[in-house]
Amino acid sequence: MHNEKPPRCDPRSAVRRDRVRLDRREPGHRSFWRSLNVLGMVGWPIVLGAVGGVWIGRYLDKHFDSGIRMTLMLMTIGVMFGSFVAWKTVTQKHE
Repeated sequence: MHNEKPPRCDPRSAVRRDRVRLDRREPGHRSFWRSLNVLGMVGWPIVLGAVGGVWIGRYLDKHFDSGIRMTLMLMTIGVMFGSFVAWKTVTQKHE
């Protein structure tokens, strides 16, 4: 077994290395929080569309005694609509 410790890095060289990495980063680079925000903007419309479709579909299935047909159809439509809204949100240019 190797019980050797890895060589310690000089803190100054680590800071220089990180500074070089930050300088190389392309302009307009998004931060972690901005990426998380975009992920939320994409996820919520899809989830809400699906849940809304299921909620309305369950009501219609109980009312018309149609099994789960309306639930599946409206859930699919809700996911498709939510995906379209998410796509439009991501592709629109923010001014």
